[in-house]
Amino acid sequence: MSSDLPKLMLVVDRLLYRTRDDEPPLSLVEEAIAGGVSLVQMRVAAWRGDELGAYAVALRLREITRGKAKLLVTDDLHLAEKSKADGLLLTAEHSYRPESVRQFVRAVPSLVGCFVTSVRGAARAERGGADFVQVGPVYGNADGLVLLRKVRDAIHLPVVAFGGITSPDQVAQTIAAGASSIAVSLPILSAADPRKAAEQFVRALPI
Repeated sequence: MSSDLPKLMLVVDRLLYRTRDDEPPLSLVEEAIAGGVSLVQMRVAAWRGDELGAYAVALRLREITRGKAKLLVTDDLHLAEKSKADGLLLTAEHSYRPESVRQFVRAVPSLVGCFVTSVRGAARAERGGADFVQVGPVYGNADGLVLLRKVRDAIHLPVVAFGGITSPDQVAQTIAAGASSIAVSLPILSAADPRKAAEQFVRALPI
């Protein structure tokens, strides 16, 4: 799975769709994909109470990503299934086991990850059948990179670094600490040229 896991992921939620007033929000995602983003992660929490809105956005993201990038939905099994997403990210360390998710949401392929904030949570995710773990925040927290290294040493799954990554200059350090992939949001979505920003992150990543 590590070779199949996208190296550059774009995390989007309701609050990030309107980072620029002069351009339709979802066109920023299209630009980011053109620049090399290979997975779009839709965080659903901010959409609570607006299920129809979340569904409409998920369907549009599916259209934008189809054949170009994977689509990952956080936590919402039903939305992942209805939008025909490529996978699911579980954000609560004590939520569903990944292997149970695959049995429940049969329309979603086997890409199921877990967001973790501890080595214990990462080990639990691996035992539960996760394909990868997402760790964060890796910056803005004195222990972020330390945690990333400890998780990398403790499990045999790909590790995605998320949180506080603000520029391509941090990529080498993040990869050296054990990340297989990186996930970012504002550094791309709020850039004057999202496509160019994504390209810069791609160039900073090891092939």
